[in-house]
Amino acid sequence: MTTDASSPRKGSGPIPPSPKILSPAEAIAEAWKRETEESKSRWRRVDEDVKRRYTNPHRKKERRTKL
Repeated sequence: MTTDASSPRKGSGPIPPSPKILSPAEAIAEAWKRETEESKSRWRRVDEDVKRRYTNPHRKKERRTKL
């Protein structure tokens, strides 16, 4: 049984590396690295607004009685 050296064979040659599977946290970190500085500062402002909104106690309006 002879084989032709010019014909490609299965499994020959270097095996390409499998793509690295990222965890959700790693994917977010990679995406954050690609953000522009302007976009990062906008996200930081939004985060501060949300933090302020949810950490400050609610002020209840005084209820007026009908009498």
